[in-house]
Amino acid sequence: MSTVTLQPVDEHLLPRLLELAVEDTDPHEVIPGEPEAHGWTTERRAAFEDLHRPEGGAAYAVLADDRLVGGARITPAEAPRAVEAYVWLARSARGKGYSTHAFCLLIDEARAHGAHAIVAETQVSNTPAVCMLRSLGAMLWEDPGTGSAHATLRVGESD
Repeated sequence: MSTVTLQPVDEHLLPRLLELAVEDTDPHEVIPGEPEAHGWTTERRAAFEDLHRPEGGAAYAVLADDRLVGGARITPAEAPRAVEAYVWLARSARGKGYSTHAFCLLIDEARAHGAHAIVAETQVSNTPAVCMLRSLGAMLWEDPGTGSAHATLRVGESD
């Protein structure tokens, strides 16, 4: 079993994370809201870097046995005492349980920052992510108009 850890993204790690994304993902897989289009343009690379410098939140590299396999972040959500969480993995790292381990580590980070809930969004068609969120106890609802699946996971005491 691999050991999955999160490492805070800094200016030295960010170029390696971008390189992994460019080599082993499509932009729509790692940039929320990005339309499905192949190719990493200069604008998409800049958007990726901005996403991994979240204002008021935290960005992490996902490591499996000290090998870079993806990224994760938590940012403040609109709801009080809630954060938004997001995990992405390189294609070559998928299907090994890394995202579940990384999401559990994000839950710990959210609790440490005083959050009581995590919200997440994915596509209904992303069956592995939907199943992972359900397995962690998240409440999910689908938006038929957009194909999005929205999740809420309680991680702390309610007020």
